[in-house]
Amino acid sequence: MKIETPNPIKILIYGEERIDFIQNIITNDILNESKSLYSYILTPQGKILFEIQINFMKDCLEIVCTNDQSDLLSYLEKYAKLSDISLQKFQLDKANFGESYFLNSLKIGKIDTNFLPHSTLNPSEVHDEYINYQKGCFVGQEVVSRIKHRQLQKKNILIFEKNNQNALNLPDDFELLIEFKNFLVLRLPKNIEYLNFESELGLIKI
Repeated sequence: MKIETPNPIKILIYGEERIDFIQNIITNDILNESKSLYSYILTPQGKILFEIQINFMKDCLEIVCTNDQSDLLSYLEKYAKLSDISLQKFQLDKANFGESYFLNSLKIGKIDTNFLPHSTLNPSEVHDEYINYQKGCFVGQEVVSRIKHRQLQKKNILIFEKNNQNALNLPDDFELLIEFKNFLVLRLPKNIEYLNFESELGLIKI
């Protein structure tokens, strides 16, 4: 896999209703935070559309999207018509979000879903901590809540590092999402415990 030229942006949200505005869109709960948090914005089908970091500034909220594939500003503008807020978009330095950024994220066990095809991943498969299941309604909530409470999640997405350069012979129920440098991102059965990854596949779980 080659990291295409990223499109990192930040959007500043001004206005007295900025907290309520973003709270109704994101999967995480902004009301009990005061500095920053990570969250998803989902499709109505409960798939990840954007991964964002929200930072609390003095007079606004700063929304950072490391690779804006689907025009985050236009998405927010659809909902902004109903709120007393204003939006400003700025481009971020692409040099800070290229291959080195993505590689360093994998090394610490973080999957930045902005670099994967959007609208293909269930958020609970990747970073379940980006979802607050007790908060009020948000786009895609019914789907993710049903997956959670009915225990319908069957897969997890995990990062592995190859400890040799041999060709991989992955089990049939393993889906390779990314192979980047010496790292693999795999979707595999949730409760898998029977396989010794390092000895049988030459993989080390990050």
